[in-house]
Amino acid sequence: MERDLSFDEAVALAPPAQKPALKAPWHLYLIGTLAVLWNALGVFDFLATATQFAPYMERIPEGARQYWETQPAGVFAVRAISVFSALIGAVLLLKRQALAVRVLALSTTATIFAMALSYARPAPDYDSTRVFAVCIIVVSLLFLNYAYHQAKHGVLR
Repeated sequence: MERDLSFDEAVALAPPAQKPALKAPWHLYLIGTLAVLWNALGVFDFLATATQFAPYMERIPEGARQYWETQPAGVFAVRAISVFSALIGAVLLLKRQALAVRVLALSTTATIFAMALSYARPAPDYDSTRVFAVCIIVVSLLFLNYAYHQAKHGVLR
């Protein structure tokens, strides 16, 4: 003899309800593209200075060039983590992946840490490089904040 199912048994047998996928807002692609371009420039700067790319290095004053060439290996490694994770995070943001938040958080942390390590030593033309470093940190924080809010609203999966 068949019996009626209880509510809990019926719910357990029912297929799981799926949330409808949110349509990506237009600004996600705008901000994501800007993030990829900004961070691609950071990767280029890192690779150009790491490989001593002559056309790029000629534009840097001699004092600044010597300063960056004598940075400890730890600063170099943290800066590599910073720029590459930022680019990966920006690509993940464009692909609407929630992992972008964690990767951009890693990048922002590494950026702040790399700047702190870099500027712990006196540098030539210290004031202008400090202003640019603060701008880089602010932009990194803005991209992280944007990704966090998009994930919070369910835009990133």
